[in-house]
Amino acid sequence: MHQSWEENWRHSRLLDEPLIPSYIIIAGRSRTSAEHREHVVPLALIRNQCEEMFSSGADVSAVAKLLERHLKIVMISKAERQRLDFELGLKVNMPEGWSFEDENADPFARLKSAGIEWDPIDLSA
Repeated sequence: MHQSWEENWRHSRLLDEPLIPSYIIIAGRSRTSAEHREHVVPLALIRNQCEEMFSSGADVSAVAKLLERHLKIVMISKAERQRLDFELGLKVNMPEGWSFEDENADPFARLKSAGIEWDPIDLSA
């Protein structure tokens, strides 16, 4: 991520397969269906925040903490995706008032806004 920022190569797919396998960041599964991989915070927002942090002098460990907290996937249904992305307009946005700067901001706020109920996946099992 840092190297791509230094080289001014902007692409949110750095935070996706195959560089970061889904099984590492999958957090849960919708109670309805699991047809679509949904990043709980849009990748473009995460990328932009990482770039802002590097521009402000943050080190790699600070950006890694941001990624640990916000780079997660929940498997959802196609209908839930439709509601989230298009009906609520949250395809590349977080709900109003949400901010990376707020340490208490819930990374799963988009799913909550869409009424998506999901169960955590225990990857250690």
